[in-house]
Amino acid sequence: MRMKIGGDTLALDVNIRRQIETEAEKFAARFPTEQLDAQITIQEEFDPLHGHRVRCELSARVSPGCQVVVRDARKTAGEAILEVFTTARRNIRRSRRQNLPATASPATCAAPQLAHY
Repeated sequence: MRMKIGGDTLALDVNIRRQIETEAEKFAARFPTEQLDAQITIQEEFDPLHGHRVRCELSARVSPGCQVVVRDARKTAGEAILEVFTTARRNIRRSRRQNLPATASPATCAAPQLAHY
């Protein structure tokens, strides 16, 4: 997995970088046959409505036809990072489920009936 981590120097400390790397490893483990390219950006911001927040953005290319971009802002960096990676995994699973070929009809997959003697 190729990964690029960037963002504000205030928001990006050693512990946050370590958490991003750990979440990225778990993310890559979910798709072992794919070559993943990910870019993670984290930055602090001030929202007049919500106050101080940390924004995290994940842009990942899982396969040539599948790219996911997720953004989230939370009170702490740990929450934002966890939510971004969780949402990305869920979105990729959903897109793959929608792109699966149609399976056999339910009648052909049903268990055989037992004969009564």
